[in-house]
Amino acid sequence: MKARNLVMSEFDPEQNAESIKIDESGEILKIDWKDGAKSRFSSDWLRFRNPSDPEARKIRRQVYLFPEDTWDRAIIEKRLKKVDFHQAMVDDKALHDFLEAVCLDGISILTGAEPGKLGATHFGRTFEVATKSDASNMAYAHNNALPFHTDFPSLEQPPQLQMLHMLHSAREGGNSLFVDGFHVANLLRHERPDVFRILTTTTLEFIEEGFDVHEGDDGKPRKFEYDMCARHETIKLDQSGRIKRIQFGNAMRSWFYDVEPEKIQDIYRSLKIFTNYCYDPKNILKIRLEEGDTVLWANTRLLHTRDSYINKPEKVRTLTGCYFDWDFVKSRVRLLRDRLNLPQNQPSI
Repeated sequence: MKARNLVMSEFDPEQNAESIKIDESGEILKIDWKDGAKSRFSSDWLRFRNPSDPEARKIRRQVYLFPEDTWDRAIIEKRLKKVDFHQAMVDDKALHDFLEAVCLDGISILTGAEPGKLGATHFGRTFEVATKSDASNMAYAHNNALPFHTDFPSLEQPPQLQMLHMLHSAREGGNSLFVDGFHVANLLRHERPDVFRILTTTTLEFIEEGFDVHEGDDGKPRKFEYDMCARHETIKLDQSGRIKRIQFGNAMRSWFYDVEPEKIQDIYRSLKIFTNYCYDPKNILKIRLEEGDTVLWANTRLLHTRDSYINKPEKVRTLTGCYFDWDFVKSRVRLLRDRLNLPQNQPSI
């Protein structure tokens, strides 16, 4: 592992230079310290790490793979990354491009895989999305359209990415719909600052309570009960005011508002306007997943849903899915950049 040898407990920040010089080539800064240590820095090394250069700071921020641009339908339909599944399994560049697109656009698709097998259900390592008579989730209760949402608004730390693999497609409908929540939030920031302020400063309560049945450690069906509750803003900002998370699902929105009663109506109005922006056709990406297709998207950025569908006579529309965290995906992207010596690769320590 690449790591500093410097131990902070032994570090003395009060250092003084004996001499500071530029060598005869003009490309090396030479510093001799009073304790006898010597430092030599190339001009390239210094320029890349120059904290007073806005461009250098911008380039370094790219190592975090945080999206700089958002999208509406016209933009994403032109650049939506689709990568052949078999190629991604054997070609590091194809895998890099697929995962990088998820980091920057919040969504990417693998095509052409053989339909997989059913896994466990809702709270196992994988879960199944299909219409069930004993549904534990509204996504499984019927074949009607669902509202736009992010998964698990009832968790303080929801899954950051979701993957769905199409096992059996519908005869008609069942299209997957996505909206870039970061884009919607930025539109509100500029067009409806009053709504943006409410959604970024007011915390709402979300609850998911119920049970599901899936395979236990012994391989036998087991009932798992849950009662999840969280409070958070619909739009979460970082310290610099940049949008970092979207988290909303009206089905899970609870009844408690920790504000004065006269403010509640403004909250409802703001949520309605936010939803109207999501349902604006110019913001919606609509795709049909064929059997064997897999979509990976950012659950804390994109809101998603599906439209209504009609099943094939012999098969129920069925997907299997799982969740990921950003750290693992972004680590893989950086590793592939290093391995392939791509231009986007950056030094660590």
